[in-house]
This record gives sequence, C-alpha cells and structure tokens, in this order.
Amino acid sequence: MKMFTAPGSASLPGMVFLLLEIAGTIFPTSAQIVAVIDKDKNSSVYRTLHTRIPVASPKYNITMIQADDSNSINTLDQVCTSMNKGGFALLDATAPAVGPLIRSFARTLGMAYFTLVDQSTLLPVDFHPQLHLAVEPPGSAMFHIIPDIVKHENLTKVAILYDESFDLHVIPKRILTGVPTQHLYQEISKDETALSSQLKRLKDLEIKVFFVLSNSTTITALLGMVHSLNMFEEKYNWFVLSKGSNLNCHKCKTGSVIRINGKHNFEMLDNYIRAIRNLLPNNHAYNALAIQLDEIFIYDFQMMLDEVLKDTHPTEAFSVPKDDCYGVKNSTDILYQQSKRIIAAFKEMTREGLYGEIRFINGSLRQKLVLNLQRQTFSEGLSSGNTPLGNWTESNGLVLKVKSLIESQTKRTLRVVIAGKYPPFVYENKNNSNTKYTGYCIDLLNKIATIVGFDYTIYEVPDGLVGAMADDGTWNGVINELIQKKADIAVGPISVMAERENVVDFTVPYYDLVGLTILMKKPKFEYFLFKFLIVLHHQVWLCIIAAYFLFSVLLCAFDKLSPFSYQNNLKLWKGHGPEPRIFTLKEGVWFCMMSLTPQGGGEAPRALSGRLIAATWWLFGFIIIATYTANLAAHLTVSRMETLIKSLDDLSAQYKVKYGPRNGSAAMVYFKRMAEIEERFYSIWKQMSLNDSLDAVERAKLAVWDYPVSNKYTKLWETMKGHGFSNTLEESIEQVMSGEYAYIGDAAENKYQTLTNCEVEAVGEEFSRKPFAFAVQDGSPLRSEISNAILQLLNERFLEKLKARWWTENPEKIECPNIEDESEGISIKNIGGVFLVIAVGTGLALICLAFEFYLYRYKPKLEAKRYGVAKKQSRAELVTNGVNGSSSVNTSRTSNGSLTTISNGESSIWPDITLDYMKTETNGNSTYFAERM
Repeated sequence: MKMFTAPGSASLPGMVFLLLEIAGTIFPTSAQIVAVIDKDKNSSVYRTLHTRIPVASPKYNITMIQADDSNSINTLDQVCTSMNKGGFALLDATAPAVGPLIRSFARTLGMAYFTLVDQSTLLPVDFHPQLHLAVEPPGSAMFHIIPDIVKHENLTKVAILYDESFDLHVIPKRILTGVPTQHLYQEISKDETALSSQLKRLKDLEIKVFFVLSNSTTITALLGMVHSLNMFEEKYNWFVLSKGSNLNCHKCKTGSVIRINGKHNFEMLDNYIRAIRNLLPNNHAYNALAIQLDEIFIYDFQMMLDEVLKDTHPTEAFSVPKDDCYGVKNSTDILYQQSKRIIAAFKEMTREGLYGEIRFINGSLRQKLVLNLQRQTFSEGLSSGNTPLGNWTESNGLVLKVKSLIESQTKRTLRVVIAGKYPPFVYENKNNSNTKYTGYCIDLLNKIATIVGFDYTIYEVPDGLVGAMADDGTWNGVINELIQKKADIAVGPISVMAERENVVDFTVPYYDLVGLTILMKKPKFEYFLFKFLIVLHHQVWLCIIAAYFLFSVLLCAFDKLSPFSYQNNLKLWKGHGPEPRIFTLKEGVWFCMMSLTPQGGGEAPRALSGRLIAATWWLFGFIIIATYTANLAAHLTVSRMETLIKSLDDLSAQYKVKYGPRNGSAAMVYFKRMAEIEERFYSIWKQMSLNDSLDAVERAKLAVWDYPVSNKYTKLWETMKGHGFSNTLEESIEQVMSGEYAYIGDAAENKYQTLTNCEVEAVGEEFSRKPFAFAVQDGSPLRSEISNAILQLLNERFLEKLKARWWTENPEKIECPNIEDESEGISIKNIGGVFLVIAVGTGLALICLAFEFYLYRYKPKLEAKRYGVAKKQSRAELVTNGVNGSSSVNTSRTSNGSLTTISNGESSIWPDITLDYMKTETNGNSTYFAERM
C-alpha cells in the first residue's frame, strides 16, 4: 500500500522521499539514486514513508541518507558506503553546512547531481554546467512576492512569520534584502502560551503588517491567537502564504486576511488527483483541498525524471571502493558522458505542470508560478467570503484589481511633546486660529502627518527642557517623556547627542548642523557730525574764541596808537609796491584767523609793539593747534581700540562681562562634560607623575614646568557656576540687554534673537555642532516612517521652502541698520561736520557776494531814479551846474571811507582812486550820482 502524507505535514525534503520511493517502483535496473536529506527536521517524515510505502523488489535501488548538520564528514562516509553498490545520480536536499561537501564529491566522480535547495545556499563552484541541475523549490519562488507587495504599498515596517514548511530556518533570510523597510523574522512558536507572548511582543513593537509563511495547520492556530489578541483590527494587515489551498480559522468570529497561493490548471486537476490516487490506491480521500504545491511539483519532477531516464538509458553505475572514499578519482569517459546526457536532457525538457510550466530558465529548473491574491473573510469561525484582488508572476509582478492591498485605516492619534517655545521652530500661535503652536517644526510635523497618516495631540513639557541626564542616570525634559512612554514623538530643535541615543531613537536630521554661539548686546557707537569739536571742552573753546577777538582788538589798537605804525606814517609810502597794511579791526580779525592756518596771516604790523602782539598770538595758536591735533588723534584712536568679545577665549580672558548657558540646556551639558573630561585627564596625569613606582627615567619624562593638558573648560565652568544660570530664555535675553552678560546657546536660537532684536548680536564661530532631529521612543517603528517622510520632503525641496518662510520671510523679522566698522577708518557720521563747515562758509560767501552785487549794481540806479538824475550824466556836468565861479565841496564815499574834495569850477582835487559812490553838494543842494570813474 502506498499513500501520501497528510497535507501540510511535510516539507520539501520529505517530498523528495516520496519521489524516490515512487521512482524505485518504476525503473527496473540495478543502478541506484543516492538521496541526501536533512535529518533533524524530517525524520518523522522518513519514518512515515518507510512504514507506509513498502518497496517491493525494486530494481531501481533508492538509498536515502539522513544528513547530520553537525558532522558533514559522517554524512559523506554514509554516501561513500552507499556508493559501494554503484549509482548513477545524486540528489542533494541538505542544509548549507553539509551540501558543499556532498556536491564536491559528486563533481569529483563526474556523476550527475541535482540540488533541491534554495539557490542562495549554493556556491559558485556548485554550478557545474554539465553535471549539475539546480531545481528551484516552489517555496523559494513564492518569496519574491513579498518585496513586491512591500514596495507597492510603501510599507516601512513588517514582520515575517514562518514555520519549517518554508525552510527559512536553514536558508539566508534574504527576502527583503535591498528593500528600504524595517523588518524582522520570527519562527512561529508551537506552544500556545509561547505563541501568545510572541504576538504580544510584536504588538508592542507597533508592527501593523505581517507576512505568514506556513502550512495550514500552523496558520489555523496562529489566526486563532491573533483573534484572541484583537489583532484583526483595521490597523493590522495579514498576508498568508501557504503551499496548500485550504485555509480555516475556527476561532475567528470576525477578521480577514489576504491569502496568497498558487493558481492551478483546473482542466489538469482531475488528472493529477486520479494519478496520485492510482499511486495510493487505498487513499481515496485525497482531493483538491489536500493538494500541496510541493507535492505536485515533486510529482511533476518525477514525471520528468521518468522521461529523462527512458531517453538516456543509464546502464553504467559509479562505484566507490570500500574504505577508499577520500581517494576517489575521475570516472571513465563513458560514465562522464552518461551524466552529461542526463543533465542535458533535463535542460531541454519542458512540462506543463498543474501550477504552471516547468522548464530550465536562468540556470535552474523552475516552475512559472502564478500566485492568486484573495481577501478571505471569517465570520463565526467560518469563511464568509473570498474577494479576488489580483495575481502575481515573477515576470510581470503584481497585477491588482484594487488600488491598494492595505485596508483603509482609521488614523492613529499620536502624542507629541515640545520643549517650550523655541522660535522660529516652535512658538505659540498669536493669530486667531485653531492651532495653538506654529513654526518651522509644526509645519514639518503637519506635512509628515499627512504623508505617514496620523493625527496628533500636542502638549508642552512642564520643565520646558529638551532633556539632560543627571548623575544618577535619570532624565528630564522631553527625553524623559519618551522614556516614560508619555509621548510618542518629541518635536522641536532637539540636538542628536550620544547619551540621548542610548535611551531614545532619532529620525534622520531635518536641519543643518547647529552649534553653540555667544549672544551679546551690540556695542553702541555714538555718531556726532561735529566730533572734531568735542575733543576740547566747551570752556576751552570759549576761551580760544575770547582770545581770538581780544588779540584782534589789540592788533587794531596797537597799530592805531603806535607812532611807528604805517597808518601814522603814510608819508613813508612812496607809492611804489603794494599799499602798506593798515590794521583796522577788520584787518586784525583777518590776521588772527589766517595765522591759525598753514596759509599764514600775511604782512605783520610795522611797529615793534604790534609785532610782539602778533608773535604772542602765533605762539598761542601753535600751542592750541598742536594740542587740538593730538587730542583729536587720541580721541579717534581710543574710540576704535575698544576690546570686543569674539570667542570663548575672549570671554575667559576678561572679568567684566558675565556669561553662561541656560540651566538644563545642551550648552550647559556641553561645558559640564568638557570640564569633567579635563578633570579626569588631570587626575590621570597627576597619578602618573606622582607614581612612586616609576623609575628615574620615566619620572623624568613626566617632569614638566607647565600642566600639559588645557584647563580652558574647567575655568569656564567654574566661572559660569559662580555667575549662576538663567532658567528661561527670556531671563537670559533680559540679562544680555543689561549690557554686561553673554548668553551661550544654540546658534539657531541666537540667530532668531538677532533677527527680531536689533540690539543684540551673535558673535564667534559655532562650536560643538550637532544636527536637529525628531525623537521617538526607543525601538519605535515611527522612526523609519518619519525618517522616510523627511527624506521624501528633502527630495521635494520642501525643507528649503520652510527655511525661507521662517527665516528670510519671517513676519517678526526686523531690518536693522548696518553698523560701520570704525576700525577701517573714520565714518562720515563722525567727520561729516567738516563738510558742513565748508557748506556754511560757502553759503556765507554767496550771501556776501549777493549783497555786494546789490550795492554795486542796483542801489545806485534806484537812488538816481529817485532824484531824477539821468543815468549817464557825468560827474563834470553835475559839478559845473553849481554857482558860477564858486567852489563846491564834494564828498565821495570810497571803499576806504569818505573823502571830501573842493572844486573851483574849473578843476577839482580827486584822489586817483575809483569811486563806487559819490555825493556832491552845491549851494546846499545835494546831487547823487553813481558813475565809475
């Protein structure tokens, strides 16, 4: 009596037993096929086949060897022992630990060998082009649908559950290699309690998509446990791959799965069932529901082997001498050619199998599977419906009737925590809207929520901190909220730090590297147009002005009173050369003014007394000008020599300005850690230098005058602790505005302050740069989901748009005036008064010119019209119109004063000068004329 095993109870090696036992009843020859299969996983199948399928006088002797995974040499010894009787082919269905040695033995003999294992377990040397036939098990082909589904549905986290029927315990877990998704493999537990714990752990990991690769019995038990744990909810999706066609869940009151199994040819189905029943005459219960994909594939392979052996007629057998397994040599040419014919015949053969065409393709004998996808629904323990969703082939991939295989899910509501207001990343929304917070991170979070598919509630951490680890290992801030699982996501400018990564997970960075900078109040530069005047006190200026007018008057008086001056000795001028200078008050003022300039005052007084006064003024002016020049240079130089803080070293080197970070901030942690590291280095050096066990040479090498390790951060930290730490950003900014405090914080935080406040500035280069990212709970699947969304937005340049919106186009941005760098030269704002002096002087000159022009051109004309005097009447005519023979007194006004002349009617005495204005009196009557003489 011959019968098949129960459906789903055997894996592929078990089916190999069946093939060989059947083949042994067909081919009457003295040759044998040696089959090597795994021992541990299939010994029960072996016993079943041997007890239920007796071999009645087989002329094809089939020897089955159970391989020992722990001892490949022992397995080879068994093969050699079997080969003492001769053999023409070897079939390998062993684990990777044993297979290479068995296949090497077959190649050495020149014997045909078949491998019914996953091709990932084969080595390049195993693919002998003439002796080897790789047979791909159908289960290996079914794996390929999983990555296609993951890519189509854009899944970010999946679990693959399997049992021994798919041999995932012995082949590399390579199903999702190269696919950007987080995945894990779990062998399904047989124990009910262990299975429950296993599913609960997966549930805690928030995995929502499961692929089950198993036989029908295991699937039924698994789905029953899934129902009891409420894992049939809408947010969970189950894909079930089985080599059988029957799927039940007696404990499932509700729920649905996507069933994936092979599509068979219904026209051939009856023929297959009839043929198998003929082989198993007493097993009439075998029907379509009992069909297993592997069993049918083995049956088809057996039929192909039947045809090959009939065509090739193998008559020669390989024989290995007893006790000489390791000394085997190449076979004869006859045996080698026989092996080549067997393999070549397989490569040329094609068979239309129940589940698709079987032929040699791409280096292996494989079946062109068509996998059906159906959504099977359960109700009260029964299958209540099967909805076709599409199919899959290796060449065409997924061909679906629906848009998505994932059922529509109710959006998750996640808890989002923020670390206080941190503009422009997160701050309170001042507009009248439903959202409480706005900013760069909030816009990014909203976009991610749309892509990933979740809603969220947001709250602010009570202490307003990102999070730092205390000495006892506890945390505060948003990091603690994630550790305590009070929040799902921490949003904001959260720096990625090594100690934080030990307790939470970070997404990919969403912002550039951001370091620490120093925020200080801008220095005030006082601009004054007449800055050149403030170098001397106003009392000094008043004294200089008083002295100026005093000496002007003294020059005039001394020249008037001195009998030796020119104005008292006009006769000394003979009319040759320039006219002697007479120091009137006007000339005195002009002389004192010009004496203070490089031009000089001109001609000095003639009298000794006047010259002494002039010399005294010159000496006074020299001293004043020298003093003014020196003070002006010193004043401008000192105003540009003010020492500005540009780095941590500058802060450390001064004591006027206090400095420090915010309490609990990343900056505070940075300085604390750096100081602690320096302290540890110092302790190590001290222990080394004071070690009495060192010899003289080693001690001499440690003898230095100065401490070899910097204590920069130790000094900074001690100073900061002495100054104290502010608790809020507002408090820090208030201290900065006082002008004697420097706040050390994130560069982005300080940049925003300079963006909205023109009275502060960020100084120094960034240090301790770290990226900003979102944080999630340790091991949370949200990490990959959010990271993928951020990468997508990065490729779409959405993050650049956010930067432009919240930095360049920020509504709170203030346009600040530029501060001119006085170190490169004096600003026009400080020296511009000099140009005003030029403008004022030029203006006064223009006014004087207009007045002079008025006196010369227009006033005489008006006077002439007033008294009816003709414009061109000459001076002589006006004089002769007086009394005949009488003299007249003429008074003329010149630029030097008034001059009276006497005329007798015939001639007059006029100085040889040009008159601008003249008045003539005749008999008491006055006549005015303006005629250029």
